Amino acid sequence: MVYARVTTLGIALVLGSATAASADAVSDFFKGKTVTLYVGAGAGGSYDIYARTLAEYMPAHIPGKPTMIVKMAGGVGGGLPAANQAHNTAPKDGTFIAMTQQTIVANQLLYPSSAKYDVRQWNWIGLMAPTRNMLAVWHTAPAQTIEEAKKTEVIIGATGRASPTYIVPQVLNEVIGTKFKMVLGYNGVADLNLAMERGEIQGRGASWISVATQSPQYITEKKLKPLVVDGLTREPLIPDVPLMIELAPNEKDREVMAFISSAAEFGRSVFAPPAVPADRVAAFRTAFDATMKDPEFLKTAQSRKIPIEPQDGKSLGEIATKIASSSPEAVAAARRLMGIKDGSAPE
Repeated sequence: MVYARVTTLGIALVLGSATAASADAVSDFFKGKTVTLYVGAGAGGSYDIYARTLAEYMPAHIPGKPTMIVKMAGGVGGGLPAANQAHNTAPKDGTFIAMTQQTIVANQLLYPSSAKYDVRQWNWIGLMAPTRNMLAVWHTAPAQTIEEAKKTEVIIGATGRASPTYIVPQVLNEVIGTKFKMVLGYNGVADLNLAMERGEIQGRGASWISVATQSPQYITEKKLKPLVVDGLTREPLIPDVPLMIELAPNEKDREVMAFISSAAEFGRSVFAPPAVPADRVAAFRTAFDATMKDPEFLKTAQSRKIPIEPQDGKSLGEIATKIASSSPEAVAAARRLMGIKDGSAPE
């Protein structure tokens, strides 16, 4: 019995020493380093504010306390270019993490010839909050309800075919017969807002959070009216606005729309590229989880009106793997609803 206790104690000491050595190695690596948070969206929107808020607080929870900078890559292409870069050419030593558009997991299946990445290989760090997209119309738009939009054309601005700003009105056109006309090529929420104010377009998509944080006057002055939300659960900020899946005329369309709406689960999610050393990924995950509970971080997030509904990286990775393994039939039906003719690069 004495021998067994000594042996057990010896093993514990060895394991403890190994753990401490690993922690020291991670700290030594990050000390004095700069970590780039690469964001596949345009400046001025909610992605921007989420990323910059995270970058302010997360480094303090990473061993070695590196500096973190945010680089906005633009939102054209639904975040696909940013995802491709993160997967293939970005540093894989822990000095690069990314946040790209929430459609990125589904887009791997929807645009296979353009998606040069595999979300199942990414090191998911965590989710700051789900992003329930919506479609809203300007107060002067010729249609102010979904029913009116079935009879009257409404011009909607969009960043690209792989973006929710295009996907939501396109799916509504296909499933319930609305007459939204999409104009592509805008570079993020700020660009879309300016176009609405100028009268170039009559509505836009993206998240309602982007309205509340970047253009709250649209709400107080009743200049922008939300018509529908794209997500699996209703948006707490506008709980009376229906979900897109609730408008589906039959169960088959509802199932496909649920696949499309699953993108909300990846909202403001953060990941590291494949092949980043496991101990550094673990450090990122621990630091992320700690940041989501940091009182100062939460206070700042509240002041900036960005909701925090976190999820850990392991769970996020499991969801990504499940969606990336969807049946070819479901993917084909989603492509049909979204107006995707092949898997080539979206506009």
